[in-house]
Amino acid sequence: MKPSSSRIRFEEIVLIVLLAFVPIFFSRVTAECFEVPQTMLLATGALLFLWGWLAAVFAAALKGDPGRLLASLGSRALSGARRDPLGAGVILFLVSSVASTIVSPNRGQSLHGAPDSTAGLVTACATSIVYFISRGVSRGRALTLVRYARAAGFASAVTATYAIIQLAGLDPFVWTRTATFGGDVRVFGTLGHPNMLGAYLGMTVPLTGWLAIRIRSAVERTLWALVATVSIVVIAATLSRGAWIGLGAAAVAWAFLRLAARGSTGGQATARSPRRSSRIPTAALASLLAIAAAAFLVARSPMGPNLTTRVREIASLSAPTTQSRLHIWRAGLGMARDEPLLGVGVDAFGTMFPRYRTSAYWQAEWGRTPNKAHNEAIQILATQGILGGISALLVILFAAGAIWRATRQGDPAAREGAVAAGASLVGFAVQDLASFTVVALGSLAAALAGWLSAAGSEDPPARQERAPRARRDPARGWPRILAGLPVAALFVLLVILPIGAQVHEKAGVTAEPGSPARAQAFLRASNLAPWDSRYDDFLGSSLLVESEREPNAAPALLRRADRAERSAIRTEPQNGYYYANLGRIAAARTRLKPPESSIADVQATFQEAVARDTVNAQIMDQASNALMQVGDVVQARAIALRSAALYPDLAQPMAFFGYAALMDQRWQDAADTLEIAIKRQWWLEKAATAAAWSNLAAAYLALGRNEDARRAAESGVELDPRNPDAAANLKIAIGRRGEGIAR
Repeated sequence: MKPSSSRIRFEEIVLIVLLAFVPIFFSRVTAECFEVPQTMLLATGALLFLWGWLAAVFAAALKGDPGRLLASLGSRALSGARRDPLGAGVILFLVSSVASTIVSPNRGQSLHGAPDSTAGLVTACATSIVYFISRGVSRGRALTLVRYARAAGFASAVTATYAIIQLAGLDPFVWTRTATFGGDVRVFGTLGHPNMLGAYLGMTVPLTGWLAIRIRSAVERTLWALVATVSIVVIAATLSRGAWIGLGAAAVAWAFLRLAARGSTGGQATARSPRRSSRIPTAALASLLAIAAAAFLVARSPMGPNLTTRVREIASLSAPTTQSRLHIWRAGLGMARDEPLLGVGVDAFGTMFPRYRTSAYWQAEWGRTPNKAHNEAIQILATQGILGGISALLVILFAAGAIWRATRQGDPAAREGAVAAGASLVGFAVQDLASFTVVALGSLAAALAGWLSAAGSEDPPARQERAPRARRDPARGWPRILAGLPVAALFVLLVILPIGAQVHEKAGVTAEPGSPARAQAFLRASNLAPWDSRYDDFLGSSLLVESEREPNAAPALLRRADRAERSAIRTEPQNGYYYANLGRIAAARTRLKPPESSIADVQATFQEAVARDTVNAQIMDQASNALMQVGDVVQARAIALRSAALYPDLAQPMAFFGYAALMDQRWQDAADTLEIAIKRQWWLEKAATAAAWSNLAAAYLALGRNEDARRAAESGVELDPRNPDAAANLKIAIGRRGEGIAR
């Protein structure tokens, strides 16, 4: 007797679990709470698939002739490429990714993915595995697509509900890294960023809408209509223009593909669906919900005005965020021009960006270095060059062909499903032109593409019927054991170590600055993930602060800090911040007795820092202050003047000149200059602002303006309670006030 067609295989169960839980999985124990845990979950699922495949290969090799098996690989690959051209394009893209990883300036980072990105070779391989598994297990059946859609619908329901909770101000968690617009925190659900939330929900709306039309159960149909409606409301609330455009593109694609599917059947309906009269209550409920939610959004201040502003900015090239994107895109095209064949390396966009940074971009996105091009086409050209661009183009063309074929052949239910899946992929691709791919979107896109490839194939992947249970072969377990050994090693390397490093990073970030616990946490993170240069840099900076608090241990602490920072530079020599931190450490070592560094060392190190990031105001500020401390006043003034010329509204250069006047005991000049600095733009750099207030208090004390000094010192202490100079100046000002000499 044949098994039921609804029987589900283990691979399909794992795939459905991934589609349901990758988008909603987050962790509060890792430093990056969303993308890293989701990437690790996807990688774990991909390793399970790899284990099964390797076990099958080993079993076939043990049963047959391994030589003949190897000899047949070429012919089997050609045959597979003919049957699955989209899969061949995916393989070519992986080959490009491997080549670009090899030439990357940091191969380990390109393998695992850059911080705040995790779009390395591991993610590319895991996503590709999802495609091939989906094609193999689905056979293009409508029932399998229903399972995919339900899994994605479940995830969209969870993340949209959480976004509504955030929108209502009822989020039980406090998040430190959020995106804002017009002073309002934008909702991000379980995707970590509003743009990604909007993009994911835009992908799932065609699927949940299809379920609301297709499912015969009135209760489930109403449920999916509700999920689709709430998703559209949340997409609006994300204020993501890319998500809005992607949703519009998906709607247009749905209409076009549905017409094409109807045309292929002579104008008849593509599949049996609920009677029209049974859809009326569902449509009415969805409409009422949409109207109520829209009214809520418009009425909620400042969401209504922000929504209106974002709508006006959709096609505006002068909008600040649009200008920022244009700068990033020009940088990406510059990378593609300089490294045309293989690009700068997989996920190395952020590493190479400072070379292409302009002062205009610095003013638009103060102190931020993007890890993505915010345009997937430019991202691929920049990081994988022409080879990656051609392979990505082939994937798009073959995917379009698969969508077209799937909507025009096969049974009516499959054609109707192909319309929804195709619209979802179109929305994904369009929004990617103004954004980038994260694992939640990539895994769903890969699963849908695999289903469409099978549905549009003339000979979908065969699925053998299950034979009667046979007596267990004692030798049968050996292939699984053999396959499990490399997979277990990969699991440790690709999942356990990165997660462990993230946990220690979180511990280090939350520990007291300059504490031994903070340094120890970053040291452990560095040992687990040596490819992540940030950990050595964090360690060096922490040890520098600790040396200021522990003068007796300063020489040993500064030597450790120097070693850590040099290790960070060896891993990522392109990073100007690392050289700036090394320069600060060198400046501290010049003050030791006896000195362990020289003024020439400090000068040379900061020259390297500025050369690597020529318009970085933060590096210039650090350089001018450090050089002033070691006595190189001329070079310090020159760097501060360059910063002031580039950024006339910036406070830090003016604060430096006030500090220089203070050191020269020109008290009135110092007070006048620091008063101007306080009123300028500090870009939320509280420690620097506190130092300026403290210096202003010192100038006031020297001038006998004790009451003004008290207020200035209080402002410094309020901004940075750990600033010892501000606390000391406040104590002096209060003491003078008690002596009756306030002024």
